[in-house]
Amino acid sequence: MTRPEMGLRNKDPMIRKYIERKDGREGVRYTEAFKRAMIEEYLHGTATKKELSEKHGIRGKGAFQSWMRELGYVDLRMLPAHVKATVTTPMSKLEEQDINELRKRIKELERELDDEKLRSEAYARLIELAEREQGVSIRKKDNTK
Repeated sequence: MTRPEMGLRNKDPMIRKYIERKDGREGVRYTEAFKRAMIEEYLHGTATKKELSEKHGIRGKGAFQSWMRELGYVDLRMLPAHVKATVTTPMSKLEEQDINELRKRIKELERELDDEKLRSEAYARLIELAEREQGVSIRKKDNTK
């Protein structure tokens, strides 16, 4: 399509804007609204990237991918199978229960760890106090065998 043929579509501010490049050739800038509309149409499965590119005169093979990165979209079809399965498969009730049990266990272990830290600090203070009052070295020296 040439620029005059695009004139009808250019009335919609969502479509595109023509610019002049530094080398004197004419270029096209797509608005964010246009990019989002194309990505949404592609992600909903109503058309392929190629069909949309041909229909709207989008040049550049990587346009959709760069737009998706730029605007924060993720194409689940492009993810590896093991990642796709975890993203698209909803959790069962058993998995949710397992996760809740694991969270409870983590909290319990964190509490136990805090208790052990306090106990360790108490022992260190007792040893320090005993060494000071009794004048006996209780801790093992670094250079002993």
